[in-house]
Amino acid sequence: MEIINYHEPVLINETIDLLLANVNDSKAKVYIDGTLGGGSYTKRILELTENDVKILAVDRDINAIEHSGKVLQDFPGRVIFCNSNFADIAELIRKYPDIIAGQKVSGLVLDLGLSSYQLNYEEGFSYQRDTELDMRADKGIQGGLKAKDVLNTYPENDLLNIFKEYGELKYSRQITKDIIYYRGKKKFETTSDLVDVLKLKIPARYLNKDLSKVFQALRIEVNNELDNLKKVLNDTVDFLETGGRIAVVSYHSLEDRIVKNIFRSNEKLKVITKKPVIPGDEEVEKNVRARSAKLRAAEKI
Repeated sequence: MEIINYHEPVLINETIDLLLANVNDSKAKVYIDGTLGGGSYTKRILELTENDVKILAVDRDINAIEHSGKVLQDFPGRVIFCNSNFADIAELIRKYPDIIAGQKVSGLVLDLGLSSYQLNYEEGFSYQRDTELDMRADKGIQGGLKAKDVLNTYPENDLLNIFKEYGELKYSRQITKDIIYYRGKKKFETTSDLVDVLKLKIPARYLNKDLSKVFQALRIEVNNELDNLKKVLNDTVDFLETGGRIAVVSYHSLEDRIVKNIFRSNEKLKVITKKPVIPGDEEVEKNVRARSAKLRAAEKI
């Protein structure tokens, strides 16, 4: 698989600076990239550290694993690729006792945004392409909940809660009623099916913004993203060495709230970023998807 510009990382310099601030004092010498994507964060860590530092590189998307294997081929023996859910981080750490000495790690980095590849090539993530309403991050696994299953089978109140809580949509109640009415006549199968229904009630001037919110809400539900985020953050704390760091780039207010609250409430962590780090005007101008990004970091004490 040859892909140019698989993903444009956001706040990468700021993120890596925070993550590696204590690299010279680290004894574990193992970092975890929980959202490998195009491999940019892992590559930067490898470039800035000595050969004894290794990366446990995790992604649910097999396309990311295959692509990054090529991107990182100049670092033989330093990357352990895991086609897995980052929520299973505790199991993954225990799987490599010879690599992760004493089951401690030096740091964890998470970039919670969709990759450009997922938006441009994979089914269901983008409302701008007519594809199957899938949205699973791990399409290589047989079965599993798809976005069309959510739309076609969830009770009305459950759909309403998804659009209100995850999408923060002003028109969530009316959108839900339209979806219930539509599926009574014809099941949802493609992104165009959903877009055509949403166009009925969302004013044209808000359409693109609200379409993004609806698709985001469905993606969060399909991939259980918020619960997975809570789990990986809480589990990783116990495996961090003293001075080890967690750095997270989020793009959704609910994600950012989870990161902030866990960092503040866990007595084993010291918050490094009193306020979230946000992209500058120049980065936003180059990459419009960066405009909603927030970076937070914490250190194990």
